[in-house]
Amino acid sequence: MDYSISRCRDNPGQCFISRDSDKINIMKPLHLNDQGLQALKDSHPELIIHDRIDLAIDELFDIDYPAQKDTKTGADLERYKKDLLNGTTEDQWGEWVYYPWLNQAVHFPPKEKLRALRTSRNRNLVTSEEQADLYEATILIIGMSVGSNIVEALVSQGIGGKLVLVDMDSIEPSNLNRIRSPYHQVGLHKVEAISRKVWEIDPFITIVGHRQGLSEQNIDEILGQNQPDIIVDEMDELRMKILLRETAKQLKLPVVMAADDGDNALLDIERYDLDAELKPFNGRIPERVLEQIKNQSISRPKLGMMIGKYFVGAENIPLRMYQSLGEVGKTLPSWPQLGGAATLSGVSIAYIVKKILLGHKLQTGRVLVSLDEKLDLEHLEPAHQEQLAKFQAMLEGQEP
Repeated sequence: MDYSISRCRDNPGQCFISRDSDKINIMKPLHLNDQGLQALKDSHPELIIHDRIDLAIDELFDIDYPAQKDTKTGADLERYKKDLLNGTTEDQWGEWVYYPWLNQAVHFPPKEKLRALRTSRNRNLVTSEEQADLYEATILIIGMSVGSNIVEALVSQGIGGKLVLVDMDSIEPSNLNRIRSPYHQVGLHKVEAISRKVWEIDPFITIVGHRQGLSEQNIDEILGQNQPDIIVDEMDELRMKILLRETAKQLKLPVVMAADDGDNALLDIERYDLDAELKPFNGRIPERVLEQIKNQSISRPKLGMMIGKYFVGAENIPLRMYQSLGEVGKTLPSWPQLGGAATLSGVSIAYIVKKILLGHKLQTGRVLVSLDEKLDLEHLEPAHQEQLAKFQAMLEGQEP
């Protein structure tokens, strides 16, 4: 079997759906047996081999026999290894995975053992039964800027055995304050960059990538074919946000969303799975405004005002953000966004997803996770509050 990178060009059906140019094709990681690994070594003398399966076995002993973690002997470990390998050699145990974009072959433990290792420190904050339920979930994430932080937070906690990633853009240099990618990935499609990162952590996670973004033409296909348990909305296009919620309501699927808000995170939890009468955005946005957006009958300046007034909320915008909005298109190319807020959004959404999947009681609607309110003393000073109140009154007084 040919494991060279040309295999992707010659057999596009075996490639990930990624194409940045006519010259670049990206494969999924390839799972290899002994023969496949040897064939790869023969065809790629420059192949990088990473094999620390010994460390994995050592930690699996600690997981199975925690009381002996600090007292185990070499003989204890050898007996454990013999039982674990069950007649195979270390080289044959587990799986070898080839990453063509790294030209690296990595020796992994079997799927269930890898997941035991990755989530060992979750116990007992998450029970074994809960962890198994979290692995079974399918999560749809639309928008890979703030969304990339959500994917990382989910994967690090073992949430989502299947991820459906949707975006239409490639990484730009200015994205790197929110997408934790190396600079050499500038120009790479966001879906591909995030998929690579996930697979390098856990090659057993199923990823379905959609590089064209969400549209009226593919929304039914994406939701129907993948049947997600939860939808995470991190896209910018307002009309599609509305259509997404209408479809989610029909399918009785929960929708969660986070917006970076200065240093803070603005969260929305919409439980269409629990409330058949729930209105989009928990009824926070007037229907006439939603119809105007759906009909695309709004000028760009008014659209910006609507985002601030209805989607974000005048009361939630930090003072420096208010002061910056008037500079967009003058001294600023776009509205400001901070990487810390994107990270906070990722952690918050992963928490919400976990609670929903496990059936825990959870607050719904709009929630502001504000570091400013908890930590910034200047935020409480009268002069700061007076300036903020002026901007809020100005925005509240405007009508589309």
